[in-house]
Amino acid sequence: MARTRFTIGVATPEGMSAPYAYFTPAVALGFDRDEELEFQFFYGGEPGATARSLCACACDIACLNTIVGFMGRANDELPMLAIGSKARRAHRYFAVPFDSRIRTLGELRGKRIACDFPHIRPLAEAALADEEVPLGGFEWRPWRGSGMEIGDMIEPLRRGDVDALFIMDWTDGDAVARGLKLRHLRSALLERIRVSSCYWTTQSYFAARPDVLGRALRAIQKSLVFSFANPQAALHIMWKAYPEMKPQDAAREAALRHDIEVLNACLEPMRIDAADPDPRWCAISHEEMGAWHKFLLATGSISRALDLDRLYTTALVEQINAFDAERVRAEAQAFVNS
Repeated sequence: MARTRFTIGVATPEGMSAPYAYFTPAVALGFDRDEELEFQFFYGGEPGATARSLCACACDIACLNTIVGFMGRANDELPMLAIGSKARRAHRYFAVPFDSRIRTLGELRGKRIACDFPHIRPLAEAALADEEVPLGGFEWRPWRGSGMEIGDMIEPLRRGDVDALFIMDWTDGDAVARGLKLRHLRSALLERIRVSSCYWTTQSYFAARPDVLGRALRAIQKSLVFSFANPQAALHIMWKAYPEMKPQDAAREAALRHDIEVLNACLEPMRIDAADPDPRWCAISHEEMGAWHKFLLATGSISRALDLDRLYTTALVEQINAFDAERVRAEAQAFVNS
């Protein structure tokens, strides 16, 4: 039977890597084929470009920060629609060197901050404004090197050229793997609004092919459950499916230690805890989407009010969750790396 090609957009440079290794069991173990689909990936480079590419039909869904969708709809009139939550808690952090005297976001007034992806600066600005640090009350400094890693930012931090970072979960994992001790600064905004990233599609694709979207996200969630149960296996599967990413034998153990830190950091915000009000994968809270809307309007991050009913849907959540998660976990735990 012919399978439907389905393209997943991610905001990274070209090439599969540890931050998205949790997608690869879906391809290598046939979770996509079980749904009569064939997954492929589109690498958008950065969030704003990925959002525009989604709406230009370069991919069928895109994994993006929640505010990217809000800004795309309000500021650029992109016909984006959130069809499922991805991260259930903050997956971005303000971080300072562990020995820094800075203890709160309010102490970033007058400081120098670097952000790994410039398109996400409005989220940082909103979180700082929530702590009474206004736009213009601090200085943006350019990120050095790739937004996918922290290596070129270590010396600027140590020299004091940069006081704080606003980083992704994978960058935080990269810091841990490199032995760089960072301390997170708590953000009332980022902690109280939990749906921090979503799976986005376009309104027209959802209207035409909702069943395809539901089956695709079900395969993705199976892959995610597998990766939670055995992250090391997910990495070995990625190296096998994408041999260009496989490290040389001499570097394999070091690469595995590094990539496990990165992958675990990326998985953590997607974990469903017992305290979560809705334990279903991809659930979206109307209250939290409303809270994002209200706050982004108040801070000027979005230029106009939006109809929330046209920004997201929960219509696919039941279909997405129609699989045996325990069976997938058992398969992961029994998996033997080769």
